[in-house]
Amino acid sequence: MALPYDRDSIIAALTAKAAVPRPDVASLDSLFTRFQRPFAAYAVSAERVTQLQDSLGRIKQALDSLPRESPAYRMQYGSFVTLGTERAAAERQRDSLQRALTKARAAFDARSDSTRMALRAWEDSTYRDYEKITQQLSRDAGRQPATDTTGADGRATLVLRKGRWWIYARSWDALDPNAEWYWNVPVRGDSISLSPDNARRRPRY
Repeated sequence: MALPYDRDSIIAALTAKAAVPRPDVASLDSLFTRFQRPFAAYAVSAERVTQLQDSLGRIKQALDSLPRESPAYRMQYGSFVTLGTERAAAERQRDSLQRALTKARAAFDARSDSTRMALRAWEDSTYRDYEKITQQLSRDAGRQPATDTTGADGRATLVLRKGRWWIYARSWDALDPNAEWYWNVPVRGDSISLSPDNARRRPRY
């Protein structure tokens, strides 16, 4: 999304004027850290199983195209058996890690809900004027936000009127369900590449 205003400065101004301080999230941050470990372990293990399944599928296709008495068939079949054994072991590990993750998620949910609810209530109150402020800023600038989604190549094209713009985007962290990548990047040229280098990794409360 291209915005004709700096959303971070608006958030900061509204936060500074909050009637009460932001709820303490230290306990929630600690829970996030503890939960991330079993989640990441399961995610990596599940991806390993997928890779092995894909490899087995490719070898199976090759085997189907070869004469059984050929040396190439015997070599490919040996690889197929070896990968099949690896996949079985990887599946057992994945299933074990999934059970650990289910247990960790139950404990996490029970302890995190109350803090999350308090934080959301505070945000609803503190940032209730955000939309009204941004609408007024857009009218004053004579420019409305522009939105697009990326194609299969990871690119999006926006045609922007002359003036100051910021590119705003968010993306879930694939190895942590409670974290995201956040961008609020000023436009200083014809193209912008969004990557971890110009993003902030932050908790998803």
